[in-house]
Amino acid sequence: MKVVFSTLSIAIIILASSCKKEVPIPDIVNPVPPIVYVAHDGSGNYNCDGESDQIEINTALDYVAEHSEYTTVYLKGANTFWIDEPIYISANTILEGDENAVVKLIDNANWKQQFKPLIGQQGTILEEIMPDQSVTTGNITIRGFELNGNRANQSEPSGHSYYRMIQLQNCYNVTINDMYIHNGLADGIILEFGVDINKNENIFDINSKFYNNRIHYDGHDGIYVGQATNFEIYNNNITNTRTDASIRTQNCNNFKIYNNIAGLAPDRQMAGSAAVHVMNRGDVVADDIEIYNNFFYGNQVWHGIWLEQLTDGGAGTLNTHTGVSIHNNVISQCKLAGIGIYGFNNTRIENNLIEISAEDAGITFYQGDPINTSLSGFQTYVKNNIIVRNATYGIDNQQPSVHTFISDYNCINGNIMGNYNNVTSSTDIYTDPLLPCEYELHSGRYYNATSYNIFSPIWQDADGEEDGENPVCKTDLGANKVWQIYHLKSENGRWTGTQWINDTNTSPCIDAGDPVSDYSNEPAPNGNRINIGAFGNTTEASKTN
Repeated sequence: MKVVFSTLSIAIIILASSCKKEVPIPDIVNPVPPIVYVAHDGSGNYNCDGESDQIEINTALDYVAEHSEYTTVYLKGANTFWIDEPIYISANTILEGDENAVVKLIDNANWKQQFKPLIGQQGTILEEIMPDQSVTTGNITIRGFELNGNRANQSEPSGHSYYRMIQLQNCYNVTINDMYIHNGLADGIILEFGVDINKNENIFDINSKFYNNRIHYDGHDGIYVGQATNFEIYNNNITNTRTDASIRTQNCNNFKIYNNIAGLAPDRQMAGSAAVHVMNRGDVVADDIEIYNNFFYGNQVWHGIWLEQLTDGGAGTLNTHTGVSIHNNVISQCKLAGIGIYGFNNTRIENNLIEISAEDAGITFYQGDPINTSLSGFQTYVKNNIIVRNATYGIDNQQPSVHTFISDYNCINGNIMGNYNNVTSSTDIYTDPLLPCEYELHSGRYYNATSYNIFSPIWQDADGEEDGENPVCKTDLGANKVWQIYHLKSENGRWTGTQWINDTNTSPCIDAGDPVSDYSNEPAPNGNRINIGAFGNTTEASKTN
């Protein structure tokens, strides 16, 4: 977990990268607005030689910042740009490149400095505290190229904030998309606003988007956003996070996380924290959060989705952390609960599929407000979900004196210790949902056989390439194929990802959801009623008579 801001830290502001190369900085060659090109083959406006290439890149970025008719620095491929100091981007600037343009940290960089990133913004502060909230940077875009942290050839430990890949501080209007970020010792993407986390400061409107990124084998969070509001994280593929969450937000509100794939190798020892970790102080409101259409799988130490009220800050109320919407996700093979709730109220959990928690329930409410422990009246709404094959209960209410689950129209089956703990329902069903997959025992643990057989050989190949040259690392590792096995069997039509097929039997979860739930997105014939499970009220819902 990320170390909280220290009030004893002394800010070290880096305004430009240091220059190790003992050659003059070249003049720009034939620039034509709005793009400045950086290359290795002489075709760029600036041309690198494979040594301290951040100098030419930073010079190009400075040129764009100083000339308003320019907007973009473009890294031309196929080239590897070797850096031994950070790249710093200014406001109102785009840094982009070809897919085969690679920015790579040299072997044994020996920075020995925490919070020093491979890519940061001008004014980056190499400490965890950023006290001056009035100094902000806006309108930054980073997209299109590959960023390789070369973690196997560094001496610093993993997970301790050495060599963050992209670190932006006090920035707004940020877009980071279509990046391949891999083999780092710390966070893949981090955007945080400068506040002392122990003070009740405002959160900032960052109006930012993070999408279409492939983040593989980093040493901390895949994507982290702190002290912010108004952002979206979508269409990212985040795999083998080593220390913390695939996606983590801290003291944030008004955001969406959707259409992401996140997971760990099925045979790897438990690692990472959660696929999504939402953590807010007791006095920081979280009332506009939506997490949907994601596929989270494989060996997270904690939860697929973890809603956590922090113990620092003041106590909350029942309306402080309320109304988070979690819907249409598949959550498979976590260690603890697929969805774990600490101090959040009125959470709505609808049309998800949750399976194979190794040591816990499908959904667990652990505690109310951790500071005001006498606060009661918490509720969680669970509707139209499939919850199967978890190690303890389907739904586990660990604080019945302060909390109530409202469980309606769920399919709950095969959970080792039973359907519920301190939960009742008159509308749930308890039969096999008839998914098009089998379950097998591997190393003493049951896995979804289809996902295990697809992921295992590909993961072995992907992890074997520390330098990221294996193109398998750039794929989704078969996850899109695995996603399809959670469609309900149907004699009248099941979507496979490429075509509709007819099964020999039909799931009891078809047309079995809440009669008042919207079903208008389901293809005809749809029985005029929503299906239970992750594809209910979607265009991929299995068909009925």
